[in-house]
Amino acid sequence: MAGVPKVNKCPSKYDSYQPVDSSLHRQIARDDLREEPVIAEQALSQLRGWIAKNSAIHSCRTDARFLLRYLRVRKFAHVASCETLERNLAMRQRFPEWFSRLDTSEPWVQEMIDSEFILPLGRDDTGRAAFLVRWANLDIERFTIAHQLRFNQMILECLFEDDRSQIAGTVTISDHSNIPMKMIAQWSFTDIKNYIDCVNKSIPVRVREIHVVNLPMFAATVGEWIMSCCSEKLRSRLKCYGSMEACISATNLKKLLPKEYGGQRDVSEMKQELRQMLDQHREVLLALDDMKIDEKRCASIWNQSQRTDLESGAIGSFRKLNVD
Repeated sequence: MAGVPKVNKCPSKYDSYQPVDSSLHRQIARDDLREEPVIAEQALSQLRGWIAKNSAIHSCRTDARFLLRYLRVRKFAHVASCETLERNLAMRQRFPEWFSRLDTSEPWVQEMIDSEFILPLGRDDTGRAAFLVRWANLDIERFTIAHQLRFNQMILECLFEDDRSQIAGTVTISDHSNIPMKMIAQWSFTDIKNYIDCVNKSIPVRVREIHVVNLPMFAATVGEWIMSCCSEKLRSRLKCYGSMEACISATNLKKLLPKEYGGQRDVSEMKQELRQMLDQHREVLLALDDMKIDEKRCASIWNQSQRTDLESGAIGSFRKLNVD
């Protein structure tokens, strides 16, 4: 990794925009995000100027790679990019148990990697970063909701440092086979709503597909609540399957899966890949805590985002999803 980026909101010099190395991802950026060098440079300049003048922001990264994650997720719309960045800074301070102190060297992180709870699959044919989440592998007696969300955020932050992931986004297979009822009971409705709100408005991730497999009937109520909290766009990218075989046949991910799923990869290699990625980004992740925004602004942003249970109009939509 290069040096740890600084958080001076008004540096004497800014780095310049550099197009992504991958020709596939340059094409995706042009076609999906309307990203061109001139547009990107102008957008970076505008966003940097907004940060410098925003009195609520005390310190913030202004390097191109960091700011491009917000510009890309909002397709270079200035106001939307500013809102997402500001919400992201507020999110980190509003929920420190989820988003701060992302120390990848802590023993529990190594245990989580070894559990094979989340496995990186590599990139699919369309350039997206793919992951397999195996919920039955998670020891809920050992790992709390905070552990789970912090671990997931560590992985996301590493992805955000890669232009390819910012551009092409992510695809996830979420395998719920053989999970116990108490795993679902771990999650409060408040935690679900707060986290989904972060995904909808504050975390600059381009979620392209989520494939949910073997979700048990006892989780239906929680599933309804999750769907009610998701944006319409996010709901449209979630698909449910009654078996792993049905999921695999409907996607282009089979060759990326572990051998036990009929794929070509060894789990040991996936764990090593994940461990190396987290280790390489440790200092960058820890330095994210140096970014600061006014606490009053944090509170006002989240007060504005509160919704009633039915405002999204999606209660019951989980049952309406087709199961392949």
